[in-house]
Amino acid sequence: MPKVEIHLEFSVPSDRLNVNQIVALFQEVKAQVVPALVTCYLEATQDLVLDQTLGPKWADVAQGEAPWVCPQCHSRQGFKRRGSRPRVLRKTSLGRIPFKLRQVTCCHCDDTFSPFSAWFGLEPYQVSTTEFQAQVVKVACQTSYARSVEHVHELSHVKVSATAVHHWAQDKGAQVVFDVEQADGQPVLLDSSKVRTGGKKRGSSFNLGLSIRRRRWTNGRPQLDVCPVCFGVGESWSKTGQALAEVHPARFVFDGDEGLITWLEGTFPDVLKQRGVWHLVSQLYWPLWKDGLNKTQARVWMGRLGKIIYHPEYDVQRSRTELENLIAQLCQEGLSNAAGYLFAAAPYVFTYREHPDGMFFDDRRLEPCAVSSTSPLERQMREINRRTDVGVRWSVPGVQNLIGLDLVRRFDPEQWQVLWHLPQQDATDFSIVKLQVGVEAETPPNVKTT
Repeated sequence: MPKVEIHLEFSVPSDRLNVNQIVALFQEVKAQVVPALVTCYLEATQDLVLDQTLGPKWADVAQGEAPWVCPQCHSRQGFKRRGSRPRVLRKTSLGRIPFKLRQVTCCHCDDTFSPFSAWFGLEPYQVSTTEFQAQVVKVACQTSYARSVEHVHELSHVKVSATAVHHWAQDKGAQVVFDVEQADGQPVLLDSSKVRTGGKKRGSSFNLGLSIRRRRWTNGRPQLDVCPVCFGVGESWSKTGQALAEVHPARFVFDGDEGLITWLEGTFPDVLKQRGVWHLVSQLYWPLWKDGLNKTQARVWMGRLGKIIYHPEYDVQRSRTELENLIAQLCQEGLSNAAGYLFAAAPYVFTYREHPDGMFFDDRRLEPCAVSSTSPLERQMREINRRTDVGVRWSVPGVQNLIGLDLVRRFDPEQWQVLWHLPQQDATDFSIVKLQVGVEAETPPNVKTT
């Protein structure tokens, strides 16, 4: 790393300013000074490499092997300096950065080029840095493309088009890979929702699977470490979860999607399966409504189901017996849709108690239990719905790439770093060696000095 000494002098007002004015003042100082420092560093680095390889300017010394190759004749020795050419990075998180690329000429083929474009990782005609692209797309993952560029312009004073942000998000989103190995030996939550894509009025379904890695406590509150393992838009569960067949999840937790249950029974006949108990109660309303009951009447049956599931004194066998009795009573009352709904769910209702994994503890029954609902997954579905419900109809690749990228941003920081080629910055890589601040008061013009 080259050692660069920069002597900086600037003038600031000495009037009485409040803290907000002072911060605003030095924000403007930073906006002007930091790009200049980056420019100095880029050019000083190039000069240092040239001096180490070609020797000092005008010095007749033997040249060593260069750390670059001539693009024309592939020679690694015999170069001479040949001035500079301007280069500008117009879009960075630090603002506009103009600098000069040093050039060399190959003495074997007379080809003139700059070896420092590749040295700095610059592509031909590149005007933005990937770290800037990552920052903008991070905003676009949470709000619309149009609003994201407005926020970026307000914060960093860098103009970028929504089309460019869309291109960056789609390009990186198409490279996202979900680590299905994270599902091996872990409980997996599966659920579906709708997003406005394609030609259907209600749009297409999107499927999401999360594995629960562990439960931990932070500041007195429980938190789950989760990881996305599969995601798909406008496709069946057999395609979305195809990679899951290569691993061995500990159990599946899901809601009442018939297509999902059929696929699970056919692909994972020996894996434990748990129906989400919270949705089992809340969704009982719809078959009761089909049977002709109003909301008040349906709540009576929903309350009875909730009592069976959550009763603190019922053991598993008692709960199963009470559920069977409830299904029989529904049949006697002619409520066939509700009875069929509970009959199909009955094999999967109490798996979390029959096969506890010790990850959770039921304070009412004072017994360990496994995950019993898809609530952790529902929170992620709400975030996806919030981002996609922007009053437009998406394309299937458009929404899949963006949401897949957002899932990586939130749950897989290592892949996010790799996608954008972001460095793992170590705090020991740099330091402020010396910082001196001096204040000099100017003599007012109406004061005489002796």
